[in-house]
Amino acid sequence: MNTKTSRARRVAAAALAAGIALSACGGATSSTTPTTVAANTATTVAAGPVLPVNDNPINNTSTAEALKIDSVLVENNVDPSGNAADDHLEIAVTNTGSTELAGFEVYYTFTDPTAGTSESYYAKLPDTFTIPAGGSRTIHFDNSGAIDHFPVNEFSIYATSLNALDVNVEVSAQGAAPQTATVQKDAGGEETAD
Repeated sequence: MNTKTSRARRVAAAALAAGIALSACGGATSSTTPTTVAANTATTVAAGPVLPVNDNPINNTSTAEALKIDSVLVENNVDPSGNAADDHLEIAVTNTGSTELAGFEVYYTFTDPTAGTSESYYAKLPDTFTIPAGGSRTIHFDNSGAIDHFPVNEFSIYATSLNALDVNVEVSAQGAAPQTATVQKDAGGEETAD
């Protein structure tokens, strides 16, 4: 069995399992309650169900240019040692202001233009996720449980679609204007070593 066939079968099985689990809960996309990440003193969180949201709950009207998105990665990720890491949503941010930033929220959308589908997710990061003036930090969404790594929906379009995806992110912090960025994820299944 080739890799694409194997990947397609795993994706179909995952989608079926998600559908069964979600139907037992009364549906997936009907919820308007944002999924939040529970605070934990070590800036790690226990993985729980992460469901799509219908609306962006970020309500930040600040105009202070104190937050910058340095990069957004959705593939070809590397760990802090420079070794290859599993693909995941990774957002590097910098505090360009003169005071510490806190109260971080992230809203992100995966869009599959080929299938005409899209899913949005929201995370309120723990209060311990702060960035000092002039500092930088990276937000990871990958279910690893490591520091600064937050839960994701393992049955999302990002995890199950083999089509190219558009990924839009919005990052907000108290006292700083929200910032947005867009990146594309290439079509294809599991990566293979070069």
